[in-house]
Amino acid sequence: MQNKFNWLIILIALTAIQCKNTETSEIDTTQHTDRYQIKGTVSDIQDGVMYLEEVDRLEGIEAQIDSALIKDGNFTFEGRIDEPRMFRIKTADSTPSSLYFILSNEQITVTGIKDSLYKAKVSGATVNAVYRDYYDNSFETVREKAGHVYAYSDSLTKGGKVKLGKVQRQEMDQKWEELSAFNDSITEVFIRTHKNSLATPLIIKERYIQYPNPEKAREFYDMLDTVSKSSYYGFKLADALKGLEAVAVNSPAPAIDNQVNLDGELIGLGDYKGKYVLVDFWASWCAPCRKENPNVKSAYDVYHPKGLEILAISLDDKKNLWEKAIEADNLPWAHVSDLKGFKNEAAQAYSVSSIPQNFLINPDGIIIATNLREEGLHTKLKEVFGEL
Repeated sequence: MQNKFNWLIILIALTAIQCKNTETSEIDTTQHTDRYQIKGTVSDIQDGVMYLEEVDRLEGIEAQIDSALIKDGNFTFEGRIDEPRMFRIKTADSTPSSLYFILSNEQITVTGIKDSLYKAKVSGATVNAVYRDYYDNSFETVREKAGHVYAYSDSLTKGGKVKLGKVQRQEMDQKWEELSAFNDSITEVFIRTHKNSLATPLIIKERYIQYPNPEKAREFYDMLDTVSKSSYYGFKLADALKGLEAVAVNSPAPAIDNQVNLDGELIGLGDYKGKYVLVDFWASWCAPCRKENPNVKSAYDVYHPKGLEILAISLDDKKNLWEKAIEADNLPWAHVSDLKGFKNEAAQAYSVSSIPQNFLINPDGIIIATNLREEGLHTKLKEVFGEL
């Protein structure tokens, strides 16, 4: 079942990055020059410094950062990149409203306002135009439907104050699954239309790797043409897909080591040999995780006496906040972390790029289910342990 909590994150994230539509091009693989020139205008600042910073880079490689003086509201960047990649434009005091776009070796113009750079109009960047076309048009229809589903869910729970009954949880599960199917259909049409775009593998990675759905990610990856697959984001998508498929259902669960509890004691997956264990990735700062905790607790209360164990792995980096969340949510199972955030070794072994996320592992060490939420968690555990 698609992880319905991801839609709550999507709604918040997309609200923050909405930009105006840019000019679109069906084919974006031809570079018109071997260098880029960005001519920008910001209407609410006369002088200062604008920064161009690489956002997406390989691990261990220092980000490219360039700067340009703003004179009478105008600035210019010139340079060269090997392949189109995600960059951002910002001033020293406008980081929260940075403009994110895919930079390519072309003549590019940027027009915007300093305090809302994320809304700036970008013209001439053809790869970016395809990327924005998806989010500003295709995915906007999904976002609108998600807003209605979320509003309905909020009305049922009275803003989170009322716990849903079984029938209501099943109803919401159905609505989220229908929304996921609609999202898949919209995205498939876009991918088939833009299978040669260098932006398309990035879109697949953002929609189906970050919010894991390895089956759809593989299906959509196979639709791409050779040029797209051979691009920077094509290789990144392929690598990420391999990682997700390694922890798909029916795969052996990777080892979990070097994780300690609040007392500094090592606890790993090996301590649960011969048992059913739900490996649950979460964090104190993750609102959807905290919202799901009562549901996990109710499942644990029912199925722990029948043999269910839970190993919760926190992606926190502050021990005190992690400890307070465990106490506040009354979570009686084992909790471990290495306090490295998303660089947590177990999270990397399980290709975790968003939370909440969990993996149900059987006594033979095989993953038998992933991303179990709300009524789906109870349904799967009932299947495993039988009717009470």
